[in-house]
Amino acid sequence: MKVLVLMMRAGAVCLLLAVFFGFAGGLHPAFDSLALLRLPLAIICLLVLVFPMGARLQLMLVAAVMLGAGTTVPMFFGAQRADDLRIYSKNMWFGNRELVALAADIRNSGADVVALQEVSLSNRAMMADLRDIYPYQHICTFSGWSGIAVLSRTPILQNKCSDRRAAAAAQVQNDQGPVWVVAVHLRWPFPYSNATSARSATRLLEALDGPVVMAGDFNIFPWANSVHDMQRAARLQVAQPVRPTFDLRGMPLLLDHVHAPGGGTAQYRGLLGSDHLGVLANVSLTR
Repeated sequence: MKVLVLMMRAGAVCLLLAVFFGFAGGLHPAFDSLALLRLPLAIICLLVLVFPMGARLQLMLVAAVMLGAGTTVPMFFGAQRADDLRIYSKNMWFGNRELVALAADIRNSGADVVALQEVSLSNRAMMADLRDIYPYQHICTFSGWSGIAVLSRTPILQNKCSDRRAAAAAQVQNDQGPVWVVAVHLRWPFPYSNATSARSATRLLEALDGPVVMAGDFNIFPWANSVHDMQRAARLQVAQPVRPTFDLRGMPLLLDHVHAPGGGTAQYRGLLGSDHLGVLANVSLTR
């Protein structure tokens, strides 16, 4: 029995370390990958609390639950009512064969601006088809399959591209004044180079003057350190509720989201030939 208790305590300590290191993404990108498990780890910590662990260890488990759940669960609920700008974001998938349906959904959305990822040589024709309602278009072509684009109903005043595949930025005219729309497509988390592409996007965001709306496929959850760095660079908050937008062999992942100065309300669109759901958000440009 004593050995069993020691094993349970050792397991609880491992859980605690996993939760706490998940907040240390700024130290190493591996910890940002660990942050993807923050919510399930917090739930496991909650379940472990029913076993006798000693007062100190139980207090630490309670802290882990509060930290893990408190920084994730609120994003799944609530929303900031907003109508300053409507944005449609979509990772098109470079091999999309349902472009007619996707274009129709974008048209029917009433979006003021569109953020597209994985714009490829084979699907780029959709941008031309949408030019009648989105005549102002900016694309950063990082390769034949991984372009990032911003489409707008109103004139584009300035535009920028990140120094590597990460973001395309266009300053568009809006009723509230000029606003930067930044379409994002980061790489997968550690051991891949999500942190490197996030730093590239952050540098671009830091160089922008005026309000910013950021949307796209971040390939990581909205509570990750890499996303927080990008939010801080432009003083943004995520539009809610967040939802899984990508299915990885049965595992739902929250990869696509929208961020704005005052947050906003997000809803989710169908796959429409892609492997990602689209995100349609009404956002606030004031904090």
